[in-house]
Amino acid sequence: MFRRLLVVLALLHLGPGAAFALLAFGCDGSAPALDGGICAKGALAAFAWLTLLAWLLMGMGLVALHLLHKARTAPPPGTAPRLAALLALLAEAALVAAAGVWLGGSQLWVLALPVALVVGWLMLANPLACMPADGRDGSQAHSSSTTTPGS
Repeated sequence: MFRRLLVVLALLHLGPGAAFALLAFGCDGSAPALDGGICAKGALAAFAWLTLLAWLLMGMGLVALHLLHKARTAPPPGTAPRLAALLALLAEAALVAAAGVWLGGSQLWVLALPVALVVGWLMLANPLACMPADGRDGSQAHSSSTTTPGS
C-alpha cells in the first residue's frame, strides 16, 4: 500500500514537472523545438495539455510494465498474459509516437512502434520453446509424428 502511494505521488508530481520542462525549454527562443501549435496556446492551457499528456504516458507505461511482469511470471504457455502485455507495449509506443509527432512535428517518432516490438519480443520470448526435446534435434522437437531414436 505504501509503495502504491509513493508511485501515485511521484506520478502526480512528475506530470507537471515534465510539462514545465517542455514549456520552459521547448518554447524558448525564436525557433521553438516544440511544434504543433502548443507554444502558440496560452501558457496555462499548454501546461494543462502537457500535464495530461505526461500523466497519460506514465500511466500507460505503468500498465504496460505491470502486464509485462504478470506475463513473465505466468505459467506456460501464458499466451493470454503475453498477448495483453504485447498489446499494452504497442499501445504505449503508439501513444509515444502520436505525442512525439504532435509535439515535435517529426515523423521519426513513428519508430517507437518497431522499438516496442523489439522490447516486447526480448521481454516475452520463450527460447526454451525452441530447444530440442527428448534427444531430437530442434526441427523435430515439436513434431508429434516423429519417434525418439532407438524406439
